[in-house]
Amino acid sequence: MKKIYLFTIFLAFSFSFFNCAQQKVAHNTKVVENGKNILIGEFDRKALEDPEFKKWFDDEYNSYEIEQNKLVGIENLKDYSIEIFLGTWCPDSRREVPRLLKILDQEKFPASQLHLIAVNHKKKSNNGEEVGKNVSHVPTIIVYDKNKKEVGRIVESPVSAYLEEDLAQIVKGTPLKPNYSND
Repeated sequence: MKKIYLFTIFLAFSFSFFNCAQQKVAHNTKVVENGKNILIGEFDRKALEDPEFKKWFDDEYNSYEIEQNKLVGIENLKDYSIEIFLGTWCPDSRREVPRLLKILDQEKFPASQLHLIAVNHKKKSNNGEEVGKNVSHVPTIIVYDKNKKEVGRIVESPVSAYLEEDLAQIVKGTPLKPNYSND
């Protein structure tokens, strides 16, 4: 009887844990803001295949030509993790995020080390992922080392004019100072 009781508790815990894990993976929300659907919260890249976002994402991703000569020094990028705060409503995010994802795809950057978080116009997500991270403009691309320490960021657009070059500078330990507008 004791074994059955323990097994029942184990099953209940397992189902509870599984459900929480599933909610964590899929806690993005599509909401209407200013008359348009936007994503809010952490999301899987597949969410960008939604018809609401697919056209702008695919257009920018497919048209972007990676500057191969600017990738020098990016070889160790896989030793880092990247967190991207973006607005699916934001022209800068619509331009830079597909380009960055194309670069990361080419470099075979592990999907498990990439975190996409959508924010609203007030730069807020639904679960507070932005809290304490100084996200005042989007996209904000934060690169972390193995110890989860921030080593650099790209805000709104690359300082050097090339995402590839800014990423290489971050990986080399010499990130460029952001120069973003005050909008």
